Amino acid sequence: MGSTVLCSLSLLVALMVLLPSEAAGQEPLSLRQPPPRLVKARPGDTPATLARRYLADASRGWMIAEYNDKHRFAPGEAVLIPQRPFRRGGLYPQAIQAVPVLAYGDIGGISTEDKRLTRAAFRDQMQWLAAHGFSAITPDQLIDFMAFRGQLPRKAVLITADTEAQSFAEQALPVLDEYGFTATLFIASENLGRPGTLRWHQVRRLRADGFTIGCRGRNGRSLLRRKQGQSFETNFNWIASELRQAKKKVEAELGEPCRYLAYPEGRSSSLLAAMAASVGFSAAFNQMPGSTPFFADRFSIHRNRIDAPMAADRFSALLASTLAVDPN
Repeated sequence: MGSTVLCSLSLLVALMVLLPSEAAGQEPLSLRQPPPRLVKARPGDTPATLARRYLADASRGWMIAEYNDKHRFAPGEAVLIPQRPFRRGGLYPQAIQAVPVLAYGDIGGISTEDKRLTRAAFRDQMQWLAAHGFSAITPDQLIDFMAFRGQLPRKAVLITADTEAQSFAEQALPVLDEYGFTATLFIASENLGRPGTLRWHQVRRLRADGFTIGCRGRNGRSLLRRKQGQSFETNFNWIASELRQAKKKVEAELGEPCRYLAYPEGRSSSLLAAMAASVGFSAAFNQMPGSTPFFADRFSIHRNRIDAPMAADRFSALLASTLAVDPN
C-alpha cells in the first residue's frame, strides 16, 4: 500500500474516531464516555476476577489487563476498570488491528490419506492458538468491532467450520471445549439428517452452548454455476430462492435469526454479495486469505482455508492481527 493511500487512510481513521456514526441501529460514538473506575486490588486478584466483580463478566479480563498494561496486581494496588470500549476499531498509533478468520472443513480424519484434517492436527493448531494468547470470538463480536461499536482482545481469532458432518461433534468439539474456544458452524440446511451428518437437536445444543450457527446454502454447492442456456432472470431467482430457503430453514429449527452466510465453496461475486444482503444476512464470508480490519467489506470477509496439517510457522503466518500504518 502506497504512502498516499495510507495517509488518506490515517485521515479517515481520525475522522471516524471524532465524528459520531449516523448509521441506523448503531450506537453513536461519543467523547463523553464514563471515566474508568479506580479500585484497589484484593489479595489473589487477577484481571478475570476483577472483571467478574466490576464488569459482571470474567471473560472481559483482557480489557482490564490491556488498559492497565499488566496481568498481575499486588494486594492494595490501584487498578483502573474501563467502563466502555476504549479502543474502538482496534486503532493503535502505528497499526490497525485485524482479525484472522480460520475456515475448516470436515475434521476427524484418521490418516494423512484421509481428505479430512485429523483430530491430532486440529488439536495442535488449537493448542498453538491458546499458547500464543489468542481468544476465540463470535461473528457478532466481529461485526460490532467492524461497526465501531465494540472492542476485541489484541489477539482475536474467529474459528469457523463449513460442515455438518457428525465428526465435528465427535472429533472437533472436544478439542474446542478443551481449550475453551467457541466456533461458528456454517451448515448446508438440507444435508442435516443424512447418514454421517448432525441432527437438528445436536445443532440446537451447539447453539445453546454458545456456538454460532450460520449457513452456506441449502446443499453447499456453488451458487455461481449458471446452467447453459439459463436466462439471467431465471438464474437470479434461483439464487435468491436458495438463499432464502436455506436461511428460513435454519431460523425455523433454531428459533432465531440466521445472520451469517458462508458462500458455498467459498466463492462469491458482487451480485451474490448484494443478494445476500437483500435477503437479510448481516455479513458473508468467502475463502480468500487475509485478516479483517474494521473497514473491510462485511459481505466479503476473508477466511484462511485450512484443510491439511501445516508447520507452526505456516500456521502462524495466517494469524496476522495487525496492519502496519505508515505515519508519514
